[in-house]
Amino acid sequence: MGTTGPAATVWTVQHETGDTGGGPDHLRWSRTPALSRPVIVIAFEGWNDAGDAATTAVRHLRDRLRAQPFADIDPEAFFDFASTRPVIEIDDGRTRRLTWPSNEFCATSSEVSGVEVITLLGIEPQLRWRTFCEQVISLARELDARMVVTLGALLAEVAHTRPVEVFGTTYDEHL
Repeated sequence: MGTTGPAATVWTVQHETGDTGGGPDHLRWSRTPALSRPVIVIAFEGWNDAGDAATTAVRHLRDRLRAQPFADIDPEAFFDFASTRPVIEIDDGRTRRLTWPSNEFCATSSEVSGVEVITLLGIEPQLRWRTFCEQVISLARELDARMVVTLGALLAEVAHTRPVEVFGTTYDEHL
């Protein structure tokens, strides 16, 4: 089996007044980047990341643009820690580091890339998807993002000698 993709879904961010959705209760900010209409690019590990194609693409973008972390989403409400366990690093019989599943936002400035980009990399949540999405949308609105792009890759029965299919969808007729 090969992989298709990456596939992209593009949304433009609607800035609505009187939004009654849940607030950013689970966003943890370390700083607020000074950005002007950034593009947010998202990829999650999980079933829609065949061959790690989507996360590798976003990780490469983040690293290439030297994006720096500025926020994450607290994992407590979104993961079943019995199936997505934290990683414990042990050295000489002593616990050295405990790493919880994370979804981290990083930002770059236009000085590096000519366009301001926010990346979101992490593990797709197992619980409370709607609330999780509200966190991402809240951040997009707070930073006046102009577009959100999600990447994914799915398994397909494609011979390695055949071209890889890439497709995209959007809700914006101008894209």
